[in-house]
Amino acid sequence: MYTFNLHSLLSVLILVYLYKNCDGKRNWEWKPLSIVGETTNPSAMDMDMRIERVGRGEFFFSGTFFWNIDLDDSVLIKMQILRSHSGSEADYKLTPWSIPQQTFIEYIDTFYKNLLIANLGNCTDLPKYDSGYVPPWPKATFNFTRCGIKGDGLPEVLIDGFYRAKAIIIALPTVQQNITVTVRVTLKLF
Repeated sequence: MYTFNLHSLLSVLILVYLYKNCDGKRNWEWKPLSIVGETTNPSAMDMDMRIERVGRGEFFFSGTFFWNIDLDDSVLIKMQILRSHSGSEADYKLTPWSIPQQTFIEYIDTFYKNLLIANLGNCTDLPKYDSGYVPPWPKATFNFTRCGIKGDGLPEVLIDGFYRAKAIIIALPTVQQNITVTVRVTLKLF
């Protein structure tokens, strides 16, 4: 009888260990290749970002983003996520993860909170809204210090290749800010 209980206990412990270690984890790593910002009106919106290498194989984004416009329903944002297997400009194709054009206020309550702040919230002074956007959006220069992508809100499985995210912020009639980030994604083996 004692032997049966010991075997049962051992079996339960093995199952608990296996269950604990079989949760879904991100199977990819990223390396930033470039970050570029272009604006039609630097006195209204501008960015100065760079890639920073820290240690061996650790890369981050650092810099500033200047915002000097009133946030209302006329401010729009859209994002295109493209992928290329070779990195060649001609090979980039649109992925299904793109974000359709919407007002910036709609963006704040969804993708901003669930993706941008989830991944960059600990390295920036961008406003954080847990229970929804509360006006006004501050006119300020926001700082980014060694920001990296943790993968929160992103797919757990990605295909190797080059990914480009193009964010376009439009404040009618005169301001358009384009932000383009290119990264290389490789699979993690362990």
